[in-house]
Amino acid sequence: MQLSIKNKWISIGGSSVVQDVDGNDVLKVKGKVFSFTSKKFITDLNDNVKYIVRNKFWRLFAYKAFVLDPEENTVATIRRKVFSLHDRYFITSNLGEMEIIGNILQFNYKIILNGKEVGHVARKISLRDSFVLTIDDDVDATLIVALVIAIDNITDRKDQNAASSSYSSGN
Repeated sequence: MQLSIKNKWISIGGSSVVQDVDGNDVLKVKGKVFSFTSKKFITDLNDNVKYIVRNKFWRLFAYKAFVLDPEENTVATIRRKVFSLHDRYFITSNLGEMEIIGNILQFNYKIILNGKEVGHVARKISLRDSFVLTIDDDVDATLIVALVIAIDNITDRKDQNAASSSYSSGN
């Protein structure tokens, strides 16, 4: 299955649209306008919440995000070490042990579930964040979309922290 995830051109809270290969909308991602944890809601086309994504509020030696069900129970925990040479995310979920391993220079990521590659994420270079997600048909596509959104949240926070530390140091 192949899906595209694109940020909307104009969005205060960081909303996105998820489309199939024919350009049909299949999911919505709605960002909360004021949120210290970059909270986002993955919904179906009827606005029924499927998953909630949010960053960890406090960060100490690791970037962390969570995928929650509609009742806000943790479904997956995504973490990335602060000091890492590779773009590698470790995920604990109800599916099993997962890793998303990236090549920072090419913006390509492999999705590994229980030691088997089950998908691929390619980040497109454009004025707005855009991803192409290819996953096996037997994997929960909505959960994988939520994981991609969570990793994008982690990346955005990491970039914001780097920019603010550069600014505060006078560079």
